[in-house]
Amino acid sequence: MSQEELASQLENHFKKQLPFVIYSKPGAAALQVIFQEDKKLHTTSTYEEEGFVFAPFDSNQPGILIKGKPTEIIVSSAAVEFNSVEKTIETKDADQHIALVEKAIETITDSDLKKVVLSRKQNISIEASSPIPLFFRLNQKYPTAFTYLWHHPEVGTWLGATPETLLALKGQRLETMALAGTQSYSGSTDVDWGLKEQEEQQMVTEEITSKLAGFDFKAFRVHDRETYRAGGLLHLRTKITGNLAPTENPLKALLNALHPTPAVCGLPRDLAKSFINEQESYDRAFYTGFLGEINQLQDHSKRRTRRNVENLAYKTVKKTSELYVNLRCMQFKPQMASLYVGGGITAGSDAKQEWQETVNKAQTIASIL
Repeated sequence: MSQEELASQLENHFKKQLPFVIYSKPGAAALQVIFQEDKKLHTTSTYEEEGFVFAPFDSNQPGILIKGKPTEIIVSSAAVEFNSVEKTIETKDADQHIALVEKAIETITDSDLKKVVLSRKQNISIEASSPIPLFFRLNQKYPTAFTYLWHHPEVGTWLGATPETLLALKGQRLETMALAGTQSYSGSTDVDWGLKEQEEQQMVTEEITSKLAGFDFKAFRVHDRETYRAGGLLHLRTKITGNLAPTENPLKALLNALHPTPAVCGLPRDLAKSFINEQESYDRAFYTGFLGEINQLQDHSKRRTRRNVENLAYKTVKKTSELYVNLRCMQFKPQMASLYVGGGITAGSDAKQEWQETVNKAQTIASIL
């Protein structure tokens, strides 16, 4: 299918105000799409259904579900060319954000709070009346991220390019990650990280492993820390893997343990969440929530070779869920985009540098506007 044909299908669905999601997994050649043929709003709190889930930051609220199995689409035509421009990010909210960060640092110094992730929303006027071209630009510019366009007429329209996996559960095999620390990419991933970023990343790693301590794992492993590139930014990342013992509805239990992660909320979770709810001046909605496929039956059989050809009669079909943290995202409305950005605050944070980090992150998503 050509990109023009796919864009036409998406535009038609969007104009009819019918729910849909189109997305690309990191490094994938194909796009995935699910079209819903009615306007019904499906929700889930059990996460036992099959489909694509879009869940908010508030873990007490249900996720929005677009039911079904995605259709894989290989786009045959060349990518549409566009000029990536520096979008001016207004800094009128700088004083307010800096004051909030300073208050967080003071609270961390005087209480048991160790880290809190503070964010802000910024509205930008845009010329686009449709989100479809923006998705193709986003997917073209950030091929190593999870890129998506999600629409439901009763909820809204969101786009993003997130670098962070919340969890991948393939049968009993779990993969997750600790992601923290940010600096601009300047042509190399061989960079030095400050003590503040290293300590923050270590805290996130330790918190995630402690949350998983109550599960019965085999071959549980915390991998070596590495520098990970996401578009124009670099992060510190530690992969965490293991094989879960069989249990009923492991996905729901894992989501309860991991969401929201210390990379988007803080440490301890309850104290950080209370600070966010009391001090942030807006509703995050789906920013720092999670999204992705749940309970998809996928064939994980080995590739055909002369040695294993006799084993192909026994296909390995596993229930698979792949969920991502909703970072580097925007809410789209005709002629307006709301950008969501944030950063982790610890005792070693510098308030003005934290403000600049949000400006850098805003540019990641604003550059495709």
